[in-house]
Amino acid sequence: MVTSDDDDNTAAFYERTLELEEVGPDTYLSVDLWRPKGNRGVFGGQVIGQALAAAGKTVGGGFRCNSFHCYFLAPGQNTEMIAYEVRRIRQGTSYCSRLVVAKQSGRVSFMAMASFQSPEPSALRHQYAMPNVPPPEALVSPGDHLQGKQEQSSEDVDVDKMDERDVLPVETRHISLPEDQRGLPIKALWLRAKGDMSELGHSHHQSMLAYASDFALLSTSLRPFKMDGPEAEHRLSMLVSLDHTIWFHEPFRADEWLLYVMESPRTASGRGLSIGRIYTRDGVHVASTAQEGVARSVALATDNGDTLEFSKLISRLTDMPAKL
Repeated sequence: MVTSDDDDNTAAFYERTLELEEVGPDTYLSVDLWRPKGNRGVFGGQVIGQALAAAGKTVGGGFRCNSFHCYFLAPGQNTEMIAYEVRRIRQGTSYCSRLVVAKQSGRVSFMAMASFQSPEPSALRHQYAMPNVPPPEALVSPGDHLQGKQEQSSEDVDVDKMDERDVLPVETRHISLPEDQRGLPIKALWLRAKGDMSELGHSHHQSMLAYASDFALLSTSLRPFKMDGPEAEHRLSMLVSLDHTIWFHEPFRADEWLLYVMESPRTASGRGLSIGRIYTRDGVHVASTAQEGVARSVALATDNGDTLEFSKLISRLTDMPAKL
C-alpha cells in the first residue's frame, strides 16, 4: 500500500494505484496491490481498475469503454503482483472487445470482458433525475466521522482503519439517511479522486472510477439486517464479490465530485445483489454499476426478511425520469 510519504500529491496517487508495467505483448504487471485490513484478498476495486487500464492500452485513442463485466474467481494476494493478459477478441469500426485474464502464480483469479465504443451522437436520451442530497462540502470525511464518534462515546476508533482511508487515492463523503429510512437497502455517497487528473486522458478517469465503484456497493445488500449492537440479529461471516459490472454513459472527470447512489433489490440464497447510479454534480447520469457477492451470516435471532414497498424504497434516492 502506498503511504502519504511516498506520494505527496496529484496523479501520483493514480499512477501508483493503477500503474502497470508492460512485460510482454498485451501483457501487463501491477506494481502496487492493497489488501484492506480484515480482507481475504486484495481490494477488488483495484483489480477492476487495473484490468480496465490494461484493456485500454490495447485500444486506439478513438475508443472509450462503454461496459466492463468482471468475475472474481479467487482472492488476489498482495504478496505477488498480478499479471493481466489482454486478448483482442474483436476490432470493429464502432465497437471493439477485449478479454482480460488476471493471474497470480499461473492461476486465474479474475476475468473481465470490456467493450469499447467510438463516440457517436444520439438523438435518443433519457435518465432518472439525480436525487436531492446535501453537497459534499456540507458533509464530514470518514476520518472526521470516526474521530467524532470516539469523542462522543467510549468506543475506541480503529486507528489503522483511519490511516488506511487517509492514503487511499479516492476521498468520500457519506450521506446519512433520515431515521425513517434507516434499514432500507439504499445508500449514497460523494466520491472523487485525490489530486489533479486534468492532464490524463479519459481512459484514466474511467479506470479510476471503476476502482472507486467497488466502494460500499455490495454492503448495501446488508442494510436491512441488524448486524451490530445488543439487538443484533445476525453475525456476518462472509461478504465477498462474485462479479461486478460498470457501464459508462457519458464523459466525466474522476477528480471532481460524483454522487454514487446505491440500492439492493434482493438478498437471498447466500448472495446479495446491489445496483448503483453515478452522477456529476450538475445531475448528469454518467455511469451505472451492478454487483453480486456471497453474503453469509450466522442467525442470532429469527428473521424472515422483509418485502419492501418499492415506493417507500425510492422515496428519497430516486425521482421520476427526466429528459436532458
